[in-house]
Amino acid sequence: MTPRAGNAHRERSEALDIDARDAVRIMALHPEHAPACEAIGRNLPAWFGIEDGWKAMREAAAKGPGLVALDGDRVIGFLTLERHFPEAWEISWMAVDPAWRRRGIGRQLVDEAIARARLAGVAVLQVKTLADAHPSPEYAQTREFYRAMGFLRLEVFPDLWDPANPALLMIRPIAGR
Repeated sequence: MTPRAGNAHRERSEALDIDARDAVRIMALHPEHAPACEAIGRNLPAWFGIEDGWKAMREAAAKGPGLVALDGDRVIGFLTLERHFPEAWEISWMAVDPAWRRRGIGRQLVDEAIARARLAGVAVLQVKTLADAHPSPEYAQTREFYRAMGFLRLEVFPDLWDPANPALLMIRPIAGR
C-alpha cells in the first residue's frame, strides 16, 4: 500500500468511527438541569456518597454558572463554576454519568470551561479534590484526570473539609488571556 493509499484508508476508517464526542453537546448549565446533575452524583457513591454533598451539588447546579454535556436532551455530565475573582475561577463540582465515563466527556467539559475562562480574561482555574494522603482509588483517578488536563498540585489543606478528608488544591494556568 502506498503512503497515499494508507492515508485514504485511515481517513475512511476515522470517518466511520462514531465517537462519544461526536454525539455530545456542551452547553451552559441551567437551573432545570439541577435534578439530573444530582442524579449523576448519586450514581457515583464512591465519589459523592454524602447526603449534604448531594444537596450542595444540586444547589450549585441550580444557581450556576456551569456547563452540561448532553446526549440529545439527556444530561450525561456537568461541572459547576465559582467565580471567586475576575482572574480566578473554581470548578466546584464535576461528574460524568457512569455509563459515559472514560469517553472524553470530562475532558470536553474542562476544555470548554478553560475556553470560556480564557475569553473572560481568567488567569487561573482551580479545583479542590481529596489529597494523595486519602486512600481512595476513585480520587486517585480524579487527581490523574486533572493532572492530564494540565492542573498542577498547589497545596494540601489537611483540615479544610475534615481531618479524614484532606483537600488538595490544584490549579490550571490559563494561557493566552
